[in-house]
Amino acid sequence: MAEKKDLRGSIMKMREVAQLLTGWADDMESSLEAGKKKKAETAAEPAAPPAADLTYEGVRGVLSAKCAAGFRAQVQAVINSFGAAKFSEVAAEHYPALLEMVAGLGGDDDAG
Repeated sequence: MAEKKDLRGSIMKMREVAQLLTGWADDMESSLEAGKKKKAETAAEPAAPPAADLTYEGVRGVLSAKCAAGFRAQVQAVINSFGAAKFSEVAAEHYPALLEMVAGLGGDDDAG
């Protein structure tokens, strides 16, 4: 009789351990998926250069990324709003405002 009790106790402990391991594995899987999602979001949209480092190349990179993401017409419209036909004609003093306007592009109905 004592053996059955010991066996049942062992089985119960094994089930507890199995539940803990399953929970731990689920948590790890969720963390992995969240990390992948964050990495994908980060890779999809390059960060705008800091205001102190608004170089032609840096701003152009952001504009290029937006164009590649399907917002070419909208980027062109933003550039035109500064009285320029192309980005190289936009004065450097307008880079912060230009980036702010371009950062607003990206809603579901903006692509096209």
